[in-house]
Amino acid sequence: MDFALTGEQEALRDTAAKYLADDRGAGDGRPWTEVDDLGWLDAELGTVELALLAEQLGWARSPSPWWATVGLAGPALRAGGRPVAAPATLAWAWENGPDTLAEAVAAARSSTGDVGRGGTPSTDNHGVGCAVAADGTLTGRAIRVPHAVDAVDLVVAASGPYGVELRLVDASAVRVTPAGAGGQALDPSRPVSTVELTGVPSTLLVDADAAADVLALTRRRALALLAAEAVGVAARALTWASAYAAARTQFGAPIGANQAVAHPLAECYGQVETARSLAYRATWTVDAEPGRVADQAVLTASVAAREAALSACEAAIQTYGGSGFTWEQPLHHWYRRAWWLATFDGTVADARAELAGLLLDD
Repeated sequence: MDFALTGEQEALRDTAAKYLADDRGAGDGRPWTEVDDLGWLDAELGTVELALLAEQLGWARSPSPWWATVGLAGPALRAGGRPVAAPATLAWAWENGPDTLAEAVAAARSSTGDVGRGGTPSTDNHGVGCAVAADGTLTGRAIRVPHAVDAVDLVVAASGPYGVELRLVDASAVRVTPAGAGGQALDPSRPVSTVELTGVPSTLLVDADAAADVLALTRRRALALLAAEAVGVAARALTWASAYAAARTQFGAPIGANQAVAHPLAECYGQVETARSLAYRATWTVDAEPGRVADQAVLTASVAAREAALSACEAAIQTYGGSGFTWEQPLHHWYRRAWWLATFDGTVADARAELAGLLLDD
């Protein structure tokens, strides 16, 4: 078995690195059409190829809604026969409803247990805080929707008469309220919002029979791509710290000559490389070995990559003498992205507990 990247994969990675090299950051004014022109939305790209892009986007801390489009909305759009072209995202967490993607998958699976047998519709909302009316309109209040402010299309996990469905909504028809207004968002370049739907027209993408499987794939892909993104964040912070430790001198010698500086950076290097290997394995399993094997691989990569990103950013801040906590220091922004990644869809502790459950059940 060949574990090396192919020439095409290396070219895709290198092209992305060059494209993102100018560090436009949160003020990135790149038009969305460039993402499409570069081929980053192509249906032929597997999860490994998408992960190579995600790693470079993490390195650049790009504010692009690309991850929300291909990771969160993409599986449902493709399952519904729709092109992945415009910025899109997924609404799955509801007030008084499923909070995480794992809970959304569980709600979708349980909703089809007895519902619809014999063609009998149900009035139960299946625990999902958004209902489909008889005319196909949606009403509900979704929370923590990533990149809703950028979305043209909104995929909504809603309770239909036969179980949880995935439906397509025009994002211009909903009310979007960004969280953390006034610069208080955890990561302003990765905005999350509350989305209110009041009698909003929708189109069925995935019916209740298939919604659980599509949501499960969505979760695996989204978390695998975020693991790769976290590797990019960690690698960037470590590169900065290593360069500073080599260039900054005290008492006539680089500060990197001191064990108190060198050893933490060496430990971070080990974490980053381990996380990269696990992230690549996870993205491969999403396509090659879906199901339980992929779930274990994705959770393992998520834990390793999130911890590597936080550790690398914290070690870099320490190397810089603590200056990294200020807004003027670029490290501050990458540290905020690392924390966003560490808290998406549950904490690292939650991921460890779920992984332990999967392993102990074997």
